[in-house]
Amino acid sequence: MLVSPTTLQVPPVDDQKLYELRATRHAFPTLTVAKEMALFEHLEKGPKTIEEIAVELQLTRRAAEAMTIVITALGFLEIYSNKQYGLTDLARTYLLPTSPFYYNELMQEDDPSVEQLRQVFRSNDQPIQPIAVKMRDLTDKKVENFINRMHTITLPAASSLAEQEVFRSMGKLLDVGGGSGSLCLGIANRHPQIQCTIMDFERVCQIAQRNIDRYKLADNITTVAADMFSDPWPGSYDGVLFGNIFHDWDWKSCQYLALQAFNALNPGGKICLHEMLLNELKDGPLVVACYSVAMLLHERGKQYTAMELQTLLTEVGFVDFQTRPTFSYYSLVTAVKP
Repeated sequence: MLVSPTTLQVPPVDDQKLYELRATRHAFPTLTVAKEMALFEHLEKGPKTIEEIAVELQLTRRAAEAMTIVITALGFLEIYSNKQYGLTDLARTYLLPTSPFYYNELMQEDDPSVEQLRQVFRSNDQPIQPIAVKMRDLTDKKVENFINRMHTITLPAASSLAEQEVFRSMGKLLDVGGGSGSLCLGIANRHPQIQCTIMDFERVCQIAQRNIDRYKLADNITTVAADMFSDPWPGSYDGVLFGNIFHDWDWKSCQYLALQAFNALNPGGKICLHEMLLNELKDGPLVVACYSVAMLLHERGKQYTAMELQTLLTEVGFVDFQTRPTFSYYSLVTAVKP
């Protein structure tokens, strides 16, 4: 019989392979739907930007970007210096009807994963299986299942995140949308001088409290029940942490969250975004690109580049940006309130 540990442990290896298995299940169906939409025939006429692809395929920009980056990361498209995407020899050989080696059928038309992506790419940016963005409306069982699943996924990164220099000078940290408390568990375990506060819905805070109690960190971590979009935020923090939060939300919502964080911070305080980042060229990595497809299915956001996050944070007044890899596919983006 396995017994859950009551002391936080550091994983001896990272979990990239498991992320690859989880995320890339969207890759082949995305390629199949792009082929059905005649993306490759459109690009045979010449390279196009994501905005032009969106117009030609009658997709939103978010959907077009998610599709294009996945297919680029797979090696069927390449990106040029003017941000246009064009066909590679691989695509010309196997995905154009004029080729003698054309793959007429990639996946069965009635495959459920293909049908699901057909629907979501045409959903006008409305998630067809909403989770985090509709947390208030989920049943207790669905909330429990989702938070526990996220805990399993994010806990391995917690100890590596806690080793980042930014946390060494903090006395008070607010973890917004902190879920199971996984990241705070790692930070509090490594930095007992930090008083961590997890802010999330009441039902989620109850789950987090169980984890806090299991790891005997009640003196270091507290919870506060609140809706981050409609309730007042506590203030006077040295740091505000968002772990896998910005990728759930559209640009305007992320601006709101960044501004609320700015107001909750002391001067010199730091905002910390723990996310899986797209390459600046928007050509991968494949795992991260596939998560943008998952965001189409479940949320309202996408995976961002570091520069996109810097631009967003600049708009609300943050300065002194830094980006550092932490664990597996994750990076930490930080910025300072002057």
